[in-house]
Amino acid sequence: MVTQGGIDARTLRDMLGRGEGLTVVDVRKREEHERGSVPDAVNYDAYGALNAGDGRAMEGLELPLGARVVTVCNRGRAAAVAAEQLRKRGHDAVHLEGGMDAWRSSS
Repeated sequence: MVTQGGIDARTLRDMLGRGEGLTVVDVRKREEHERGSVPDAVNYDAYGALNAGDGRAMEGLELPLGARVVTVCNRGRAAAVAAEQLRKRGHDAVHLEGGMDAWRSSS
């Protein structure tokens, strides 16, 4: 289910399974991403900046204008901030509710 700004793990799995055109962006540290993430997720290590309240944390991420994006972190808080920043730049962005914790428990 997609809610205001968020998407649950089951819905994301279904969307990926159908091959819907979206980009998953893992905002965690590279080391965490390498230990496991959503399949084909792009790692953009903005975790520290997002948690520090940097309103420009996602500015270096290059995406096509209007891209459909799902942001991911461990529990969803930093990803929610990242999705908000991306929406302000014109992207159709939501975050994975519950983050990787929810993703792992949904399989």
